[in-house]
Amino acid sequence: MTLEGVREFVVPLELVDQTLEPLQDAGRHGYEAFVLWGGHLDGSEFEFTAVYCPEQTTSRGEEGLLVMVDGEALFRVNRAFYERGLILGGQVHSHPTDAYHSSTDDTYPLMTLVGGLSAVVPDFGDGGRERVSAWAWYRLVDAGQWAPVGDETRITFR
Repeated sequence: MTLEGVREFVVPLELVDQTLEPLQDAGRHGYEAFVLWGGHLDGSEFEFTAVYCPEQTTSRGEEGLLVMVDGEALFRVNRAFYERGLILGGQVHSHPTDAYHSSTDDTYPLMTLVGGLSAVVPDFGDGGRERVSAWAWYRLVDAGQWAPVGDETRITFR
């Protein structure tokens, strides 16, 4: 299965709020964090309905910040979504400053379904949902290859 045919991703605002909570919490301590979104595919529309914050290890080094999610934690995410009939369709993570997909983000994604969505939240999520327009959005176009969301893809907040 791929999500290549999705032309609209629907994101409920309550999902944004649930996402920002762990991102902002980690940010208060100077760390990035990851959250995963699951939902339902209906033709060319994918509606996100669930947030899952996997167990993760965060670190800070000379090269910057790093978040790691081990295989067992990813298995639990996939099982939780599967049991609810959901597809893991998106990942969201924070950066301390600008929102962009780094080479580490490209190489070690949690979202591996082609066509899936990746959002990068600047400033550890400061400013809340009012700053969602500052988020950077990408789609997985092939293994390890991400591209900024273009005009052919709409992200709708409800």
